[in-house]
Amino acid sequence: MFKNTYINTLLVVLILFITSCEKSDTPVVENEMEVFTNATIVVTNLSDNSSTTYVFEVEAHDHHDHGAAPQPQEEGDDHADHTEIELAASSEYEFAITFQNNTDASNPIDMTEEVIEEADDHHVFYEFTDSSLTYESTTGDTIDSNGNPLNLVTKWTTTTGAVIDVAAYLFHIPTSKVGTTRADFGGAVDVEIDFEAHIE
Repeated sequence: MFKNTYINTLLVVLILFITSCEKSDTPVVENEMEVFTNATIVVTNLSDNSSTTYVFEVEAHDHHDHGAAPQPQEEGDDHADHTEIELAASSEYEFAITFQNNTDASNPIDMTEEVIEEADDHHVFYEFTDSSLTYESTTGDTIDSNGNPLNLVTKWTTTTGAVIDVAAYLFHIPTSKVGTTRADFGGAVDVEIDFEAHIE
């Protein structure tokens, strides 16, 4: 009788202890959703260091949404649905892309810092199919822990004249950081913008 009572008491104490531990455990909270309202591309002609700034307004993407449409806008241009980046043939340019959260105009946030801090979870990719234009990571770019460039700073090389549709993506947790089309990278889309590269 004493033995059974002792065992029952021990079981009750054990159950209470486990329940208490479960309630006191602090759940793991993931980083708050990243919010991007703008992307800015500074295009610098490497032959004379002249530069032009292009500001794009982007719609919010959650990490499961691949379909939201961006609203690009060149700085000083009222044509918010169409941005043209003018490039000379047989030339080299630096493209430096940054990201902003301007939800609160009085307190803008540079989201680029967060992208760099979480380099392993992000990647910038420019998608186009015309061989008149190529790009590669260049000096000043950020490299992740696996040796992959983020493509925040890239060198673009033009050859012959062309008008090229370009889609620029900021991927979140891509399954690969090597590819030639959006589908090759997997993951989710934090930012997507579109523009035309005019090579003359």
